[in-house]
Amino acid sequence: MSTRVGLSVVALSLALLPPASPQSFAQDNAAAPAQTYQTQVDLVSVYFTVRDDQKRLVSDLPQQSFSVAEDGQPQIVKFFAHHSDVVLNVGVLLDTGTKMPWILGEEAQASALFLKHVVRHTDLGFIVSYSSRVDIVQLPTSDIGLLRDATATVGSAQAPSASPEESSEPSVSLPGGGTVGTNGKRPLNQDRQAHLYDALRVSTHRYLEGEVGRKAVVVVALSGDSHSESTMADALQALLETDVIAYVLQIYDGSKQRDKCDVLHIYEKDSHGESTLKKLAEATGGRMLEVRGIDKLEAALDEISDELHHQYSLGYYPENKNWDGKFRKIEISTADKDYKVYARKGYYANHPPPKPAAATN
Repeated sequence: MSTRVGLSVVALSLALLPPASPQSFAQDNAAAPAQTYQTQVDLVSVYFTVRDDQKRLVSDLPQQSFSVAEDGQPQIVKFFAHHSDVVLNVGVLLDTGTKMPWILGEEAQASALFLKHVVRHTDLGFIVSYSSRVDIVQLPTSDIGLLRDATATVGSAQAPSASPEESSEPSVSLPGGGTVGTNGKRPLNQDRQAHLYDALRVSTHRYLEGEVGRKAVVVVALSGDSHSESTMADALQALLETDVIAYVLQIYDGSKQRDKCDVLHIYEKDSHGESTLKKLAEATGGRMLEVRGIDKLEAALDEISDELHHQYSLGYYPENKNWDGKFRKIEISTADKDYKVYARKGYYANHPPPKPAAATN
């Protein structure tokens, strides 16, 4: 039997999103998107990781260790698996809006090692850089050599260009309207800009939307977003629509030449004083890691690599068959209170669209 997995899942805290009002998160940051993502929900499937009270990964728990509830109602788990070997599609998004070459070099070296560790012959990795425009540095590939060479161009501050076909495109058209200039179609600006939200939307819609298996983006952020054509709500919607887990490495300061370092400390906060980048990551089932010094970036990327290769998944058929398009909260819990589950925490229960009429002669 073919299964149509239709997740549009969002990890939400009470301050982030009340169950009765799933768009309140966007209202704190930008206008909520008018278009609701249409999913096909026969089976709800969720990837997740577990850490103990020492923040160590726990990857050997049996199915009996977990329970799942939807809107507070227990659900019957229909499948459960460990997913260390499931195909992974991952993009690294590098903030290159800095005038300090040594920072770019650190970003490039750490990213190359991360991709070497995380991308296997069955996986795909790609690289995007962003500052006052979004640049496609390397198209999705399993070739570690290509990925290594591509990161080297970022480290040497060369202008990236993935291919003649990519460079010839005037812009990227995005669902719901709007475009984002890429690869030289928008001049680089000497002012400190970080089109982070644009980079997330381009990466998601171009390289992850049609993929199967696990999907993730890792953002190396020197600052918060600045001057994107996309909003926070746009970026979050893109990630949720395509079931992409987002990790954000928030770099607070440099470890060298600190008196000259132009790494910014300005991060967008919501009305509660919380980092919106942290909320964005957690909303997708990912995390934000605070990196206290660019020299600690490699260790942070290693932590994410381990997490991506030590995931679980479970699936269930919802007891509630009323496909009303409303947000439904998911809670995965363990009997051991010392364990913490990191997972997407909900989905939009949209009714499967009607099947197309059969062709007639």
